[in-house]
Amino acid sequence: MRVKPRKIILTLKQNSLDVNKTAIDLNIHRSTVYRWIKRARTRYGSLSSHKLKRRSTKPKSIKRVLSLPQQQEIVKLRKAKGYTAEKIVVYLNLSVCSKTVHRFLIRKRLVRQYGYHRRPRFQDTLHMHVKNTKTVGFLQMDVKYVTPELSGLAWTCFEYGVMDIYSRYKEARILNHLDQDGAMSALLDILPNLPFKPRFIQTDNGLEFQGRFNKLTKELNLKHHYIHKRNPNENAVIERSFRTDEEEFFFRLKKRPKDYDELRKLFAEYLYDYNYKRPHLGINLKTPYEVVANVLSD
Repeated sequence: MRVKPRKIILTLKQNSLDVNKTAIDLNIHRSTVYRWIKRARTRYGSLSSHKLKRRSTKPKSIKRVLSLPQQQEIVKLRKAKGYTAEKIVVYLNLSVCSKTVHRFLIRKRLVRQYGYHRRPRFQDTLHMHVKNTKTVGFLQMDVKYVTPELSGLAWTCFEYGVMDIYSRYKEARILNHLDQDGAMSALLDILPNLPFKPRFIQTDNGLEFQGRFNKLTKELNLKHHYIHKRNPNENAVIERSFRTDEEEFFFRLKKRPKDYDELRKLFAEYLYDYNYKRPHLGINLKTPYEVVANVLSD
């Protein structure tokens, strides 16, 4: 905040007209002190802070470069098409800078204050995350590429993971193909093994979760929600679990699995430990199954 001129002069007098000390005390430049000394001098040579104030930089007259009809057309076009200021200038053939139109849109509160996060018009589900999930049954699902560098096998596998948001209970299947058939097969294999009844599943917009997969969720009475495109953080729970899989399973494999089946067996053993023995910081150092058991017992 700028220092008031009156305070500068009063501080200067308290410091016995020491400009350097005044500038240090008020954290301003010495030239600023000298400038206000010049303005504060009376015709008798003394310094007076009486009626001392900054001159307004506001222009005496403001020229409206956008006429009222132009303003109305800009607002109408913005609401109907969502065009940017640059497009509006070209579309309406305006003789003003696009920044002028952008400032006008800001005054009319027609500019978003944050990123692009519009929901699809016909999606009737709500994005679920840690803060708004109060019980079990709300799942996040995603796919992780398991490269040969991670698995030790000669080809890339795919981990189809499903995690309950509230309890962090996780089930996953490692398959050797990535498509809708793989996602459907993994989901049908995982759901009967969950210790609770699922009611909601949230995925990204990958091709493996479209078409027949979406139809399958409806047949299973699961509400299917798509997160925003290019926003993996909205599936943060399952995404973070994939990193845990790397750090606590794949990076700790002592030898290469002999084949695909051995890798799946070792991963199943890891998941059992993950759900029933491993304490989780996100759920107050409980195991996922303990959280599920507490919910089901209430």
